[in-house]
Amino acid sequence: MSMTKRYPTVCPIVFSLDIFGDKWSLLILRDLIILNKRHFGDFLRSKERIASNILTDRLERFIQAGLVTKTDDPKNKSAAIYSPTSKALELIPVMFSIMHWGLKYNPDTDMSIPVMQELKADEKRLKERLLSQFSDAS
Repeated sequence: MSMTKRYPTVCPIVFSLDIFGDKWSLLILRDLIILNKRHFGDFLRSKERIASNILTDRLERFIQAGLVTKTDDPKNKSAAIYSPTSKALELIPVMFSIMHWGLKYNPDTDMSIPVMQELKADEKRLKERLLSQFSDAS
């Protein structure tokens, strides 16, 4: 279920949407960066219930785009660890903007979620906390 690529393009919106402009991509990045998920199974257990073939496709797309790295898990040789690169971490302000928009217009937002409270109370500190988890991102 790969999206059609429109490369090369001179439009930065088209370029960006080709990488992460589908229903699942920002949710995977949310799980990776904000919820600190690292293993394939962790992503599959998200409440949005992504299909494994879609998850595989999106993670591969992110690896090819330089947003995610995949390394062997030293504790389990049959598993891999996914990590965001600095390129992916630069999307934090974009993700925060989308979250703020959703907070404003979605009356059903669950404000008991700690990250929602943290975003509203001190966005800068939240960003610093998230980035500190990935101080070795390349």
